[in-house]
Amino acid sequence: MKNKYVWNVMIWKTNGDEVFKVFVQRPDFANIYPLIDCDMIEFHKGYHEDHGTFEMHCDEEAKLTSKAVNKRATKAWYAWQMKTGHISLPGDTINGDVAIVKKVQEPYEKEKEVRSVA
Repeated sequence: MKNKYVWNVMIWKTNGDEVFKVFVQRPDFANIYPLIDCDMIEFHKGYHEDHGTFEMHCDEEAKLTSKAVNKRATKAWYAWQMKTGHISLPGDTINGDVAIVKKVQEPYEKEKEVRSVA
């Protein structure tokens, strides 16, 4: 049986909430825009010891439109910088809601096992 994949999208809200969405096809920017309330996406890397390195879809204009600091995304971004030796301007932050897209294997039902009686 062929493995099927789905794409989990985890939204880290600026208020600390998490929202999960599942897509059967890889979501494109048009799918992500409304989830993080933006018109332009920029990518930043993040790191978490449980999840490893990941890519964050961020609102490119979040600071210009005075969106709140996303503390969780900023912490993951700084952790990635520390791990990789990258640097940013002191005090820089990730603002606005952030989407993390991850391809995962969809669980499938096992085929019924047939046993012969001999």
